[in-house]
Amino acid sequence: MNERVDPQVLARARARVLGVPSTDAAEPVPSGVRTATDGARVWLLPEWPDGATPALLEEYDTAPMPLDRAGQARRVLAAALRCCWLRLDDAPWPGTAAPVGHVLEVYGGMTRGDADLARRWATGELRRLADTGWLLLDEDAGTVRPGPRTALWPEGSLASLRDLLRRLPHPPPSAREESAGE
Repeated sequence: MNERVDPQVLARARARVLGVPSTDAAEPVPSGVRTATDGARVWLLPEWPDGATPALLEEYDTAPMPLDRAGQARRVLAAALRCCWLRLDDAPWPGTAAPVGHVLEVYGGMTRGDADLARRWATGELRRLADTGWLLLDEDAGTVRPGPRTALWPEGSLASLRDLLRRLPHPPPSAREESAGE
């Protein structure tokens, strides 16, 4: 049996098992993937067929972002982008690292209820978003930045996201000052 597996199918299967793997920038890129690079590393992102809606991907159990609490995950992602994508006229990728505490503070400004519970849930969502490539979380350094999946957002889709982020609570002043000095 000498059947050849479609590289795009193989890439999607690898992404499903491994998440969003990264490799050294000098390594060759396999077929069936798109890449996002920040200079030293290249993230391998599967190419989904044209017209593959989230509902279709979910039907085949290949949802690109498995979510238990989808609304909360979207709010945590928005809070992280608010802190890491400070120059909204630029592309979100590769973004700027921001302290996790700043993200949790912005998220806290977006929610009501028990603040401690919200922080714990948001911390869990940060980890899930990192596992699926939407964010890069460095728990040792206590920082987060946009993940390689944000590099795939087409420019035409960013206008409404930029508008939304402008309406969110501002990151703590130190985050804005650090970005202005870069």
